[in-house]
Amino acid sequence: MNLNQMKKRFFGFSSIFLLLLTTNIVGISQVEDQVLDWDQNQKQFVPKKIPRDDLNLKSTSQYVLENFSIHSQFEKDPILLEQVFGNRKLLTLGYQLQKIESRFHHIYKQAGFKNSKTSSNEKIIIRVDAPFVYSPLLYYDPKVKLKNTALTIPPSEKQGQWNNEMWFAPKWDFPIVDRFVFDRIIDTAACPDAIYHEYTHLITGKYLGNNAIGRSLAEGISDYYAASMIDYPELYSHKTCEGVKRQLLVSSFRLDREIGFYDSNMESDFKKNFTFIPSILWKYRSVVGKELADLTIFQAITKTNVGDRFFPEFTNTLSNSLYLESKKQFGEERAKELVNQVETEIWIPKGVFTNYGFQKSVFSLFPKKNLRLTNADAKTFEFCQNQNEFEFFWQDVNVNDPTLRFYWKCDQVKLPMLIQFDQSNSRNYLVSKDLHSLNGKMKFASPNACNPDVSRTGMDEKLYLQICNYARENYFYWKTMEKEMRLSWNDPSDSFEKRQFVLEFAYLGNAKNKFKYQFESN
Repeated sequence: MNLNQMKKRFFGFSSIFLLLLTTNIVGISQVEDQVLDWDQNQKQFVPKKIPRDDLNLKSTSQYVLENFSIHSQFEKDPILLEQVFGNRKLLTLGYQLQKIESRFHHIYKQAGFKNSKTSSNEKIIIRVDAPFVYSPLLYYDPKVKLKNTALTIPPSEKQGQWNNEMWFAPKWDFPIVDRFVFDRIIDTAACPDAIYHEYTHLITGKYLGNNAIGRSLAEGISDYYAASMIDYPELYSHKTCEGVKRQLLVSSFRLDREIGFYDSNMESDFKKNFTFIPSILWKYRSVVGKELADLTIFQAITKTNVGDRFFPEFTNTLSNSLYLESKKQFGEERAKELVNQVETEIWIPKGVFTNYGFQKSVFSLFPKKNLRLTNADAKTFEFCQNQNEFEFFWQDVNVNDPTLRFYWKCDQVKLPMLIQFDQSNSRNYLVSKDLHSLNGKMKFASPNACNPDVSRTGMDEKLYLQICNYARENYFYWKTMEKEMRLSWNDPSDSFEKRQFVLEFAYLGNAKNKFKYQFESN
């Protein structure tokens, strides 16, 4: 090979190298910054270009926003911006965090909060691709991996160790069967609806308690606000998160589908029915409108105590908030109309009610005083010669505590007992043509009621133990020390006639006349 040929070949290789290098440099400088944002016409999140100024960055080198510091895994320092620009997942995360924050900032102002800042003074740590599960003691557990989920962790019990944080787990792909698995394969940091859901936990944690995360009320509220943000009732599908595959065996999560009746078992474990609360709140939104629904639900959150249930505490607080806010905006007449519409169209058809629907419940019919009725068990008069009656405290029975407490008064002795009415189906509390009874269980007020070793000052202990043992042998099952009871009533023939209630053993057997008491409604 002569010198000229070598020069030509070297020039050719050099030209190709320079061309590739120039193309790469131009590609980097012209990289597009895109986020996923909601398209109301297409009803899904779609990519859109975003100017870097719209990210409101507070650092020239790291991924730090006004109220958020975004980190990779468990790194101490935030992600470098050179890794963020051009990365749609990371850009979407920061953009959508500020979007949901802005929405709650608006709601705070509507609610009249002087300080409309929704987060603490310290920046909230956001972790992307957090590899391990949260540990209340260790911060994270390196033995258990975290996949396909997102979570909001509570502050450390030891002050100063860590505050509220949001963790987005890495996506766990199965290369062959990822389209056919039973669970979603999802990169939550790239899913705006998951981001909205987790941010709402930061808000509700202030009022419902940080340990409320995982309970139905907190989870349902987070799902509601996620759907309300996009004004669309479908969540965690390929429409709201491109990371969710079109999996054949995973149905979409929609809030506008028909739901069943309230079941108290869902209160402690949202997995038993995770759609009921967000779906019924979505129906509430369809009646009162987005702005009023978002505002009054938030107002109800701020007035809800740690440990409160969806029914009856939260629903009652929400109806009160709706009445007060609509009265302020529209006047008292419209407020009453709106509250009554929600009661009759939303709450009662699903088996719940509030103070505004109290008149439709059996609790409105109970006597507002204690009743003294002569003991129906004739055999007890052998040892109760001067006084032998039951004193029922009906005025204390209510939806929050559907328990009838009463005394068996025998001469100078009082034996405390109670009947706990069934709370699993709140529809039974509503007066209707189809339901005419409440079931419950009678028991001693104290598990040591008949213990002879317990001292009972100022009481005839011999007589007390006699009536206690009689009740145990004749009124209760030996194994459970309980007895099934039934409270039944009939519809009056006209509006002026009072209902007649009967309280008796649910299964009479040989005890037909031993415990049967009748009384009139309020």
